[in-house]
Amino acid sequence: MGHRAFGGSWPLTAATLSVLAGGYGWLGSVVVGGGSGAVVGCAAGLALSGLLYLLVETAVSGPCAARRHRCRSPH
Repeated sequence: MGHRAFGGSWPLTAATLSVLAGGYGWLGSVVVGGGSGAVVGCAAGLALSGLLYLLVETAVSGPCAARRHRCRSPH
């Protein structure tokens, strides 16, 4: 179900990453100039987005999720 309900739209994570990578690519092409700036900007945008995703995921799930097998309470 999920993303099929809207006629095959992209999942939110993929759409967000695409928009951010495109935005940083455009910014890189404007600041540095040309295709090389766009590639560097796109790579920087993807790296920054990935880092932000990991930070938010850790903050939301808590420190126990990373060590789930050690943090389970005995039943």
